[in-house]
Amino acid sequence: MCKFGVSLVVLAGVVLGAGCDSADGECEGPTILPRESPKALGPFRPLAQGEAPDPGSPGAVPYEWTLFLQNGCRAPLKIDKVCIVGEGHNGDPEDPAFTLEGPVPAVVDRGDSAAVRLTFDPKDVNRDRDDDGQRDPDNIAIVVQSNATNFPTLVVPVCALIVPADEVASAALVGCKSPITVTPGKADRTLCP
Repeated sequence: MCKFGVSLVVLAGVVLGAGCDSADGECEGPTILPRESPKALGPFRPLAQGEAPDPGSPGAVPYEWTLFLQNGCRAPLKIDKVCIVGEGHNGDPEDPAFTLEGPVPAVVDRGDSAAVRLTFDPKDVNRDRDDDGQRDPDNIAIVVQSNATNFPTLVVPVCALIVPADEVASAALVGCKSPITVTPGKADRTLCP
């Protein structure tokens, strides 16, 4: 928390501590701010027969995205655990579709950032699970457990959609819904056990 108050920014329905508005700008304890939250990935298409993977290309899976986590206060931010919470691709826990690497580094000084790489690589296209005529995206949350005073358990919603190649132009990814929520300033250590 900041000594003389906290200014807040509302970004895509998520409240983020934006820093200190005190005279000296010094904070008590570390803070954590994601570069983007929530994050909608896609729509993507499967790789064509014989096509080489290009994780940086936004057209096909596999696709890699990097979440940057910044510390805005003086005390070092120590990231204890990072995990994915969600039900799996098309509701199948045996096909997680998402993998994480990082954070790098696990200890972040003031003004610096840690990076967490998320890879989306499902086995098949998304189905219309609720029979509304639209393919349903995979909705997960990246959960970051740390010593941050503003979000000791940070939840970053991510959604992604993979469709057949002939549907990419008409596909829409609407509404990134997090499978979980945690109140700002509170920790839920049952996540990422």
